[in-house]
Amino acid sequence: MIRSLRPLLLALALALVATAAAAASPSMEGEALEQVILLSRHNLRAPVVASGALANATPERWPSWDVGAGELTTKGGVLEVYMGSYIGQWLRHAQLLPVSGCPQPADFHAHANSLQRTQATAQFFVAGAFPGCHVTVEQRMPLGTMDPLFNPVIHNVDAAFRERALSAMQQAQAASDLAPALAAVEAITRYPQSAACAGRSECHLTPADSIFSAEPGKEPRTSGSLALASGLVDALLMEHYQGSGIPREGWGRLNTEAQWQALAQVRNRYQDILFGTPEVARDVAAPLLARVNALFEDPASPKVSLLVGHDSNISSVLAALGITDYTLPGQYEKRPIGGLLQFERWRDRQSGGERFRLAYVYPTTAQLRDALPLNDVQPPGRVELALPGCGQNGCSDVQFERVLHRAVN
Repeated sequence: MIRSLRPLLLALALALVATAAAAASPSMEGEALEQVILLSRHNLRAPVVASGALANATPERWPSWDVGAGELTTKGGVLEVYMGSYIGQWLRHAQLLPVSGCPQPADFHAHANSLQRTQATAQFFVAGAFPGCHVTVEQRMPLGTMDPLFNPVIHNVDAAFRERALSAMQQAQAASDLAPALAAVEAITRYPQSAACAGRSECHLTPADSIFSAEPGKEPRTSGSLALASGLVDALLMEHYQGSGIPREGWGRLNTEAQWQALAQVRNRYQDILFGTPEVARDVAAPLLARVNALFEDPASPKVSLLVGHDSNISSVLAALGITDYTLPGQYEKRPIGGLLQFERWRDRQSGGERFRLAYVYPTTAQLRDALPLNDVQPPGRVELALPGCGQNGCSDVQFERVLHRAVN
């Protein structure tokens, strides 16, 4: 699938870069941008709805997709070319990358998880950022298997840690009033009339039936209504982004902003509960945060590093860093597809001091739905994220070292 999509999108990228307005130039007054690390979520993929729990959770028929379950769609490739083109222009305007020509190994390196949707996302980002250039995307494991760097699993084997993790997840769910949002999912999908409820007089989506798991070597998980509802919402969101031509979203029952907000609450809180509690987040995110630290510490690191993973990676990294209270205007999701965390290292031109900053750059729901090119007239969303213990202007090198140390200990 990667090979069949790339030539099509390469041609699109060439046309896009030739005609699109330049990306907005970052503020460089008194400072020079020296290094950027991009941690991205893959772009638009097909949900897993053809069989199994999601197929049985509604009496309705799910729309069909032209790619396999979990695979990046052609539209997802287009959207990622747009993001790559925008970020590439932004980096050139910041004078971090050469204004012309192809990047050298000292300029740029891409490493993606070894799944089709992440590898393809990285390839399309490269096609947009560096059209006509041959830039290799690192793949460390056979296609279809998880790269340990991006695998959001529990590493701590201590039984006491497991008990603390389970308690934290249970408390996080108890603190979330999800009953109204689950009722909205139930009404849209007609869950009580589904095959999953056959033979049951009372069958509803309720947070009380959740069973959590935090086993070493496995992802934090939950079974029950919350997990099922999160999967249903994910499928509805992917359909919304895909814009399949079916105007009757949610089989004609999903048509208000309040409903979308309720659905988003389920998906966002599901990620928060599993990957957002501090101790779990620090354990799960440790490999990625160690990579970020190593890239900043090594003078031989490329100027720009792209790491392409999943929403669980972004959830755990943000929570481990102590960033939980933020909003992304124009988006339903807290970790939207195609969005990326942008770690930036700046240097003061006079004092020589370093400043580290973190921003969330992401496509809005409308940009995804309508496949809008990204440029200075229609830029992606950008939210500056405040790192704990640092000022409004970011972190000094000492402060940033403390932030990373706290995030993995």
